[in-house]
Amino acid sequence: MDQPKSLCPYVAGNSIALRLKTPHNEAQVDAKIVRIFEPFTLSCVMVVRIDCPALDLDGNDDIVLKVFDRRFAKQARDNYKMQPWSLELEKDYNHFISCEGGLEFANALPSGTEEPPRTQDDLWNPSHEEAYLQFYLLGLYEAEKEAYQTLHDSQGKDVPRLIADVFISGGDTDFPQPHSQEFPGILLQHIKGFPLTDITDHAPKELWQSICDDAIRIINLMGDKGILNEDVNTRSFIVDLDPEETLGFKVTMIDLALCSFRREYEDEQEWTESKAIEEEEEEAIGIVMQHKLGGGFVYHRSVRYKKPASYYEDGEGLE
Repeated sequence: MDQPKSLCPYVAGNSIALRLKTPHNEAQVDAKIVRIFEPFTLSCVMVVRIDCPALDLDGNDDIVLKVFDRRFAKQARDNYKMQPWSLELEKDYNHFISCEGGLEFANALPSGTEEPPRTQDDLWNPSHEEAYLQFYLLGLYEAEKEAYQTLHDSQGKDVPRLIADVFISGGDTDFPQPHSQEFPGILLQHIKGFPLTDITDHAPKELWQSICDDAIRIINLMGDKGILNEDVNTRSFIVDLDPEETLGFKVTMIDLALCSFRREYEDEQEWTESKAIEEEEEEAIGIVMQHKLGGGFVYHRSVRYKKPASYYEDGEGLE
């Protein structure tokens, strides 16, 4: 971790205060951090325990807390070549975002995860970058929450169960969202098991085909629900014993922050073409696992979407 542990609250053994929000109530709770998943990427992910009777949590169950905290989202900061977070940097950012120019800059940023005009890069200082990252990660949070809500029928089966929205105070809360110093997050069911990439160590060879096919089925299910996941890879899947099947395994997909949705596309043709070009969603699992497992898994490409003619005219689809 780049920041000293004294600055980062996400350390195993620490307790952090959460403002917990469900469709029916809101509560202040403390979460005891049991384990963290490092390095932090676009969010800070950890296993926590919470005593909250309203959610049927008694403090003994492991659940996943995913916080979109720009301060410690290492991959996000590295992607934008931002300096490590510091108290001095935060002080400058708070001053910037509270002044008229800072508010105008923040209000002019694109909504969601859309990239801002990069022609302004030379004019950006670290406070501009912090403001942008705050908005970008807020967009990821909203996208992941929408993905889980869209997949409500599959929660607890193909994707983890979404337990609640949470907000963590970053200090000064004088600014209204999305300029506030609360960092959004979600509480999720903790899926125990092994990564799909470790299948050879945990599952018999005769089950490799069905396990990988199950992962591909989930990818296609998301497409049928109007979701395009731009971050599908083998680490997106956890495999565990299926309690409903003797010697069977169940695959669960995680990491849904980099999703886009059917409603964001102008028409059905644009959506279908985008899904066709993003056939790599399926191939990211099928081809990789076929290569890794040799004869233990044979990938059969699904022809679900027709690629636009321009895809082949540009030579991209030619082998």
